[in-house]
Amino acid sequence: MKHWEIESESEGHIRIEWNEAATFNLQTPVGGQWVDYHCFTCYGIDTEHEALEHAVEVLREYEQDVIGLVGE
Repeated sequence: MKHWEIESESEGHIRIEWNEAATFNLQTPVGGQWVDYHCFTCYGIDTEHEALEHAVEVLREYEQDVIGLVGE
């Protein structure tokens, strides 16, 4: 498993978890534990760099969706 901790505009401090194959989890800290709040799959990722780029892209799309829902 690979992990990256980043700051998200709408989600705050989060962690991206990648199983080094196709599965990703976006996680938030709850009570000292990392808890999944969004999971997705992407095939054809070969490097850590590609994985992080794709995960950040999905995170940005997720944030836009959430912001859109809040505005309704």
